Amino acid sequence: MTGSSSGGSPLHRAHPYTPLALAGALFLLAFAVSTPRAVGLVVVAGVVLAAVGGVLRHVLRPALVLALPTWGLLLVLHGLLGADPRVVVGPLTLSEPGLARALVLGGRIAAILVAFLTALATVSPPRLVEAMAARGAPFGLIFLLVSTLTLVPRMRARAAQVLAAQQCRGLRIGGSPLARLRALSPLVLPLVLGALAEVDEQVLALDARGAVIGGRRTVLHPPPDSALERVLRWGLLLGILAAYGAKLARGGA
Repeated sequence: MTGSSSGGSPLHRAHPYTPLALAGALFLLAFAVSTPRAVGLVVVAGVVLAAVGGVLRHVLRPALVLALPTWGLLLVLHGLLGADPRVVVGPLTLSEPGLARALVLGGRIAAILVAFLTALATVSPPRLVEAMAARGAPFGLIFLLVSTLTLVPRMRARAAQVLAAQQCRGLRIGGSPLARLRALSPLVLPLVLGALAEVDEQVLALDARGAVIGGRRTVLHPPPDSALERVLRWGLLLGILAAYGAKLARGGA
């Protein structure tokens, strides 16, 4: 899983709500369409979004790692075990409606992964905190959201530190599967204890800063939110409503 990456792309410079709105729009649009070609266009839009954000390489690898097992399962369940009529694809004989269903579901998964990994890679958590605080969002909600967004990068960094420290103490992580399994204990225990200690430190720091008092907080340098970006976000909302309206008009297919 990726975290926020530095960069000077339009998505990095935009108000934090804009990349999140684009990712949310692609997520909703993936379920508003129901044909393989239309879902494929949504996937292409997600890839273009990642390219505009300059994080295409940063996003594609974890997206493929997460999506490939599901794609394989969908191919087996819908393609190989689906109903007739059947179509020959290379050495395989697949269900034609099942293959279309697998492509739609797999495409939706790919679009959602690419869109939200792009948002994670381009939205800076500190800027998101400032943007939400400037809009008067409750501090508890801000802290919960940002802690969730930064959880995986922080745990990966801490795991790398623990691994390096234990290797300096003579820990060997190679060898047989049993030896690798035994090496997990010296890695997992410090990682868990370190995470619990970090939570305790964060609670004390938040209490010292008066986070539990409540009230609207003053932001000295909120991220700029241009009129063009606000129009874009409202346009995305209207576009999604139109897409679902068209879906309902077709009978929800």
